[in-house]
Amino acid sequence: MTEVNGKRIIICCNAYPPNFIGGAELIAHFQAKILNEMGNKVIVFAGDSTPYGDRYSFRREDYDGLPVYRVHLIAKDYQNDCVNFFHPEVESHFQHLLEEFCPDIVHFHNIIGLSVGMIHLAKKSGAKTIQTLHDNWGFCYKNTTIDNDGNVCNDYSKCSECMAFIQDGESKNIPIRLRQDYLKMQFDDIDTYISPSQYLADAYIRAGFPKEKIKVLWNGVDVERFSKVCRNNSNEIRFTYVGYFGNHKGVDVLISALPLIDSNQRVRINLVGEGEAKGSYIEQLNNNHCINMVKFWGKVDNRNIEKVYRDTDVLVLPSIWPENQPVSITEAMACGIPVIVSNIGGSVELVEDGVTGYLFEPRNENDLAEKMDKIIQNPDTIQTFGENGYKKIQNVTFFNQVNKLLDIYNAGTTNQINVNPVIGIVGDRVNKNISLAIQKLSEDKCKYWFIKNEWFSDDQLKRADLFCIADDSNWLLPVIYALKNKIPLLVPEQNGELRKLCISASCGLYYSNYLEAAMCITYLLGKDEIVNLIGSNGYCYLNNQ
Repeated sequence: MTEVNGKRIIICCNAYPPNFIGGAELIAHFQAKILNEMGNKVIVFAGDSTPYGDRYSFRREDYDGLPVYRVHLIAKDYQNDCVNFFHPEVESHFQHLLEEFCPDIVHFHNIIGLSVGMIHLAKKSGAKTIQTLHDNWGFCYKNTTIDNDGNVCNDYSKCSECMAFIQDGESKNIPIRLRQDYLKMQFDDIDTYISPSQYLADAYIRAGFPKEKIKVLWNGVDVERFSKVCRNNSNEIRFTYVGYFGNHKGVDVLISALPLIDSNQRVRINLVGEGEAKGSYIEQLNNNHCINMVKFWGKVDNRNIEKVYRDTDVLVLPSIWPENQPVSITEAMACGIPVIVSNIGGSVELVEDGVTGYLFEPRNENDLAEKMDKIIQNPDTIQTFGENGYKKIQNVTFFNQVNKLLDIYNAGTTNQINVNPVIGIVGDRVNKNISLAIQKLSEDKCKYWFIKNEWFSDDQLKRADLFCIADDSNWLLPVIYALKNKIPLLVPEQNGELRKLCISASCGLYYSNYLEAAMCITYLLGKDEIVNLIGSNGYCYLNNQ
């Protein structure tokens, strides 16, 4: 066992058992539990989406031997078309916990709905910051990288084509670019990223995340628990899907494959889960006359998931999006159950075609039906593939993987300082000219970070190279701050008061349209001596008033 000397660790996750259980939440919990059993002091900071409680209310409870601090979130906090990454109320609770607990390590899992600013708070507290990557949320607001045409996106700079603006409930038309840049700034304070698959590591590297900070480490699985599962006898071949009922999961592809199977009278389909697509699944099954082949199990708590695997001969995961490392696959392999999976994403690193199961072309129901037929016609492969899968996963226990995780905790860090110019966007709303200027500069691949001023922490605000006034509301205090801290201004020409200030104090430029705004930004941030001169002018003006 790796010597850890009783580290103080906070595990952060946007949801946590037993309230909501998905793959990321299960991994976070089992890691926390084993770290605690190894002699570390572990607490959990999590979102709470239960129906009761006031928004952002805070409570503590004990779950499975661990102290869990839960902040109450509502559906809006998680929505991808809203600001689901910045909630100062959440940061306030987290800051108090940091001060009381004084962690050595803060390990983040999924934090959508919480607040990404927690990363900077943890870093500032002196803790080492770790981020396990569970999906594509760090660079894709949808998580799935599926574009509006239903295709997998490989150009992570074109988010505006899917959704040009986000909202925060009060302000409107915040360019999606501001989300991307804010996340990049906060993730800059992560010491080490852990990716459970090489696929996801490569995706983040393509999105601009530093390769030197990313470590690939498979998630663990409770091999001892699942290896004890004994399948019930059946005259049918039972194919099971376990997961969320959403369009990106491709369950409709599985349903489309059913009438194409040669011997489908010998087939039983288990659909385990819930989600908004369930109604469409039932309609599709009625239309292709395969409803009698399917059993809907509803959502099954992972604590009882063995009963599903006992009635499973083959696991099917027909996702149309690139999964990371699905827990259902590793659990099935630990049970000795073969897997049929889409030939996409990190799943391919788990399933060896023709050895532990089959790969099929994503969205191709004919190919899926063919692979299912192979197993139906050669039932002995169920045993063979299952044994091969178990051999591949048998040493990937939670205990072994947490030991490797501790090595990462104890390793040195790679210090990288961002050199991208930072532009603070001031105002409740972002006017059309600034929105178009940001879009223009995005098309030109200019490496600036555009961030709304209220999203900065106090110390981060000082990193701004330029304050851009994008609205006629709430600009007075930011302008005073800019002058005080020698930060140049870019203001709208129609705001006579600010235009007059820029002229009389020589503390900034003004724009009348989006092209002028883009040109001013490029001009100012391309010349350090001019930025310094204009900033000094504003400082002198303020002190002479």
